Amino acid sequence: MWGWGATGGVGLVLVLLVLAAAAAGAAIGVAATDRRRRRGPDLDPDDDPGRARRILDERLAAGEIDLVTHERLRAVLDGDRTRAVDPDRGEG
Repeated sequence: MWGWGATGGVGLVLVLLVLAAAAAGAAIGVAATDRRRRRGPDLDPDDDPGRARRILDERLAAGEIDLVTHERLRAVLDGDRTRAVDPDRGEG
């Protein structure tokens, strides 16, 4: 009564293959999402708000910018627009 029918068990094999493919797809999706979540702050600036300040400090230390420029840009990062005015240009 409950025999394999006309397919001879091929239907069961196909169902198992589809289930295995779905499980593999779900595992790959979870792995990809987890990998994206574990990325460090270097790849996403929003994850590390102090990164801009560190870069600014490194540029000062390397001599790429002078102290006045450093202080002006630091004021911009701190949100203090009154200290962010460039004295040479008279603008922010």
